[in-house]
Amino acid sequence: MIHPTAVIEDSAVVSPLAQIGAFAYIGAGSHIHDHVKIGVHAVIERNTEIGEATEIFPCACIGCAPQDIGYKGEETYVKIGRNNIIREFVTIHRATVKADKVTQIGDNCYLMANVHIAHDCKLGNNIIMANGASLSGHVQVDDNAVFSGILGVHQFVRIGKLAMISALSRISRDVPAYCTIYDDKIEGLNVVGLRRSGVSAQVRSELKKALKIFLDRSITVNVAHERLAELVQYDEIKIFRESCKGSVRSVIRKG
Repeated sequence: MIHPTAVIEDSAVVSPLAQIGAFAYIGAGSHIHDHVKIGVHAVIERNTEIGEATEIFPCACIGCAPQDIGYKGEETYVKIGRNNIIREFVTIHRATVKADKVTQIGDNCYLMANVHIAHDCKLGNNIIMANGASLSGHVQVDDNAVFSGILGVHQFVRIGKLAMISALSRISRDVPAYCTIYDDKIEGLNVVGLRRSGVSAQVRSELKKALKIFLDRSITVNVAHERLAELVQYDEIKIFRESCKGSVRSVIRKG
């Protein structure tokens, strides 16, 4: 159902099973899949694909140009997966041409009011971002990460799987998988999240050993990685080790 006051550009593709609310706007090159709900006054600016059963609440603004002074109007994109909830005043910007031209969000994510996702970000599945959490450009977020409210993440940072970021944090370095973080400091393992994800006590115990090794500042990073390789190599240990290698930014190693 499309409200008669909604504006849909000719080159946009909208499923007949989608619901488009009053005064919503669907821009050129966008593709709205089955059972998507787009609320009152929401803006899908252009070149945005929204996957099946995603719900976008009033006044969200998705697919606008990136806030990057080097952007010169090139054709870039936003791709959003299935079954996401995107609340009021969320902003998700198109990519630049500095990577693969796509800002991407996976499936089953919950983005609360006033969340900002900047250009070229890559979000996995089952991610929760509370009100006012903001990601700068080129941030990568792995599956099941959780962000509390009113926090900022620096450009090019990677957030590991099932990490949990506390409210009011300023994250300027990569976050290892399975850790809880406050303001560029590792507080410990995300034990609650690990339990809810069905990770056994035996694996959690090995992860505690891994985190203790990694946070030991009396040894070098290289020695820490050698000792991590000596642990029982459960899948979770392998994921933790990989997330500790860092990307463009260095990894948080302060406990």
